[in-house]
Amino acid sequence: QLFSGKTSWMRADSNMSCINRPDILTERLPRLTWSPTPRAACAQTHENMKRLQAVLTSCLRSNPCRFRDWCCNGVYCSDPERLLGEIAFQLDRRILSYVFQGQNRLYGFTVLNIRDKIIQVSTHPLTGKVDEGYRLQLSQRYTELMAKLKQLGYSMTLHPPFTEFIINTYGILKQRADSYSARELGYNSPDFLRRVVINAAPSKLLKDLLLLFSCLSFMARQDGKPLFLW
Repeated sequence: QLFSGKTSWMRADSNMSCINRPDILTERLPRLTWSPTPRAACAQTHENMKRLQAVLTSCLRSNPCRFRDWCCNGVYCSDPERLLGEIAFQLDRRILSYVFQGQNRLYGFTVLNIRDKIIQVSTHPLTGKVDEGYRLQLSQRYTELMAKLKQLGYSMTLHPPFTEFIINTYGILKQRADSYSARELGYNSPDFLRRVVINAAPSKLLKDLLLLFSCLSFMARQDGKPLFLW
């Protein structure tokens, strides 16, 4: 079920769940609202997700995936749709790993609820005492990263829920690949993965899927690690 509290896309090692807080999206998607009160915010979150789901689902119905199996530069891609979901999943995980660098487990963490999680992990669970220094460190990492991704076109109101929709719709890769398999399958090749997105994505979602991939590529260049991390 799309945008549910329990997501079918979570891999055993992903340590993520879903929550949403969008307010204003781009012109192509409906204008959403956000209330500062918890009860009203909960109701609006549910309504926002339903409206966003309806629009994106309509895009998929009118623009289905164009290729199921294809070959690029000698590399055979048997399930390009799952690669779309994996790219979105890897970006979400990459952002979380960057912000919460000292956090071993990220169960329940998503980019959608990252502000709330910063508050949670910097507050002692028993005494309620706030580690102001740690909270400031996390907040600075988050703010700095979002500023960089914003220059690529990333929108905090559009792309976190869009990412979740893509993951829930297409799924993620069924198995983790070792370094040799990842290289053979083209998972470390920006050119190959970009071609997967261009050939597999519905036309109305292509622009935003390419943007997610651009953000993932940017982060991989910044940390010097492969595009897909497991």
